[in-house]
Amino acid sequence: MNNRYLSLFIPDSLTAETKDLKLKTYKVGLIGRSAAIFRVKQIVVYHDNAPKDEANFIKDILTYMDTPQYLRKRVFPIRKELQHVGILPPLRTPHHPTIKPIEGDFRQGLTLKRTKKGTFVDIGADKPAFCKEQLTVNKIFSFKITKLGKEIIVDPDEPDDTYWGYETLSTYKNLHQSLKLIKPEVVIATSRYATPITSILDEVKSKVTKAKHWAILFGGPYSGLPHNLSSLNLADFEVNTVPNQGTQTIRTEEAVLSTLSIFNLILNLE
Repeated sequence: MNNRYLSLFIPDSLTAETKDLKLKTYKVGLIGRSAAIFRVKQIVVYHDNAPKDEANFIKDILTYMDTPQYLRKRVFPIRKELQHVGILPPLRTPHHPTIKPIEGDFRQGLTLKRTKKGTFVDIGADKPAFCKEQLTVNKIFSFKITKLGKEIIVDPDEPDDTYWGYETLSTYKNLHQSLKLIKPEVVIATSRYATPITSILDEVKSKVTKAKHWAILFGGPYSGLPHNLSSLNLADFEVNTVPNQGTQTIRTEEAVLSTLSIFNLILNLE
């Protein structure tokens, strides 16, 4: 969407309305795909009165989606919660390459083994790469391939001008506490009862474009967001991004896609 750091706040009640594991997986998958399309840097799962395992499930699915395909079997052991990940839409982002590694490429890699000389890393090549730095084992880092041949050498690095996926954080805290933890400079709350975004478009755009880190808040399937977030100093704006909606309700995953689409257009208008 832009080079600013955008966080999405998603309630853990997102998946609590159904017991169907396949449907839960699909709902979370839509949010992950939307986040990648619009270059979201962070997805924050806050507590909204759902059981704790819902937050864990949402985080695991979103993290699975963001993990390059060549690392998933190492990072995620087979378990019941992941039995439907085959229906998840691929992100097709730059950190999910579909070709073999080439020299000069950036890749995400899983650290396998640390020695006195450095760390062996799985970057999806035919053999482990080697990094001359001693890194924490069993963790994903970003690397640049500096040598590709009989020996693959990589350095910890990440491209500055390329969207490199999102991170997912489950706070297990309510919305107020989660905002205090993340501390975005500008906060946008979404609600069907709020002011249509078109009425305050210039004001919203001006404030967002001046912020290095901004956030959009979304409510859950039962009660949405509280209507007084601005008066509680929890949000700078409360906006309706789908005025004159034709359905009685808009699901969270639908609201995410609609809202990100609107802000992508607003922030790219000259």
